Amino acid sequence: MKKLILGAVLTAMVTMVQAEPIRTIFTKENQFPEKGQLELSALANTVQYPERNYFTEAIMARYGLFGNLAVYGFVPAHQVRVKQGLGNNEKGIGDCGIGMELLAYEDIFRFPYILPHLEIQFPTGDETKGMGSGEVSIIGGVTIGTKTWECVDWALDVSGAHLTTNDPQLKSDTIIISGSIIWNLDDQFALVSELSGSDQTYSAGHPITFEGGMVYKPIENLMFGLYGGKTLHTDESWNGTFRIAYSF
Repeated sequence: MKKLILGAVLTAMVTMVQAEPIRTIFTKENQFPEKGQLELSALANTVQYPERNYFTEAIMARYGLFGNLAVYGFVPAHQVRVKQGLGNNEKGIGDCGIGMELLAYEDIFRFPYILPHLEIQFPTGDETKGMGSGEVSIIGGVTIGTKTWECVDWALDVSGAHLTTNDPQLKSDTIIISGSIIWNLDDQFALVSELSGSDQTYSAGHPITFEGGMVYKPIENLMFGLYGGKTLHTDESWNGTFRIAYSF
């Protein structure tokens, strides 16, 4: 039930960006902490299946090394709850990770932009309980984004991942293509729509995840996000995510 956060690193170009948290799940925005600024966030996610439910709580810190380069790290905790008689509940720390995001190009008015990113996940979770992979996983790709009509942000992410999983049906190397649309209703409130698919193959076909959500910023550096969706061609019933982020 990993959320695939993707990336790859290119040559930097000196660009100043605003200190705003990222509002999307599958793609990256050109929203960075300023140089020397720290962003802290917390996430609660659930993925519901007919016979079992997964819960993830994670904390993440993102730091602005430069105006166009940020590094981050995260620590997740997982819970697996199954229906009575179908197995044992499990809980524990998941695979922790580190990553970096680089704003390689940005127009003078902030759009369009090109943003490579890279993430490494370490085998800190217990593989026997399904909390972790047991080996290092690497995820890398690039997001390209732009704005139209002064209120709609668009982004496309193409990424590759080398993953170690406990599911023998899954391929170790996979390609993920994701897209996001953000409708900025005003400076504080936005609606988010996202789509992500990969070349993994299940018995019913390739997994395709739809997500919709809303983001509210009461002040510039504080963000609340609420998302929900479903992955097709799997037995997932639905998923939901709540996120809070603050930069200081």
